[in-house]
Amino acid sequence: MSPSPEVSLVDVGETVLDGLLALAKRDASPDEVAPPLGGPGWNPERTAWFFSYHRAAAYGLDGLAGEKTWGILADGSLAGSIRLRRITSGTTESGPGGAVADTGIWLGRSFRSRGVGGAALRLVLDEARRAGLSRVIARTLAGNVGAQRILASAGAVLTHDDDGTVRAVVEL
Repeated sequence: MSPSPEVSLVDVGETVLDGLLALAKRDASPDEVAPPLGGPGWNPERTAWFFSYHRAAAYGLDGLAGEKTWGILADGSLAGSIRLRRITSGTTESGPGGAVADTGIWLGRSFRSRGVGGAALRLVLDEARRAGLSRVIARTLAGNVGAQRILASAGAVLTHDDDGTVRAVVEL
């Protein structure tokens, strides 16, 4: 078994953004990375969404989007992205008291099952603590056992919902 790669987070500027799109196109399904806009594959609508989404999230949790995305580096290579997004208080996801955010991640296929996702999640939870958040939630599909394992190893309490998803809650 090879050693786990060194994982770090990098801000998403234009160069990283171009690299993320190239990685997504060669090493991930479009449906893992972007909503189903304009039909199948990487069409102009999906590509435009990808760029506008990441550009809006460049301003951080206190920016207009209330969201921050980072590129994930594994041994210096771009491996995917991870985000934190503030959840508005008073919503069903926000829960009682404290500042809450949700997180999401995607990795290129060639970076999966190598410890990259777990390491990136730990780093983003550190970012959440620094931002004064009290809870981070995530959702995944019931069949995504790898994501559930990563979330549980980070201390998340997992709840299986009737809609085929799993809700994960990490108290910080």
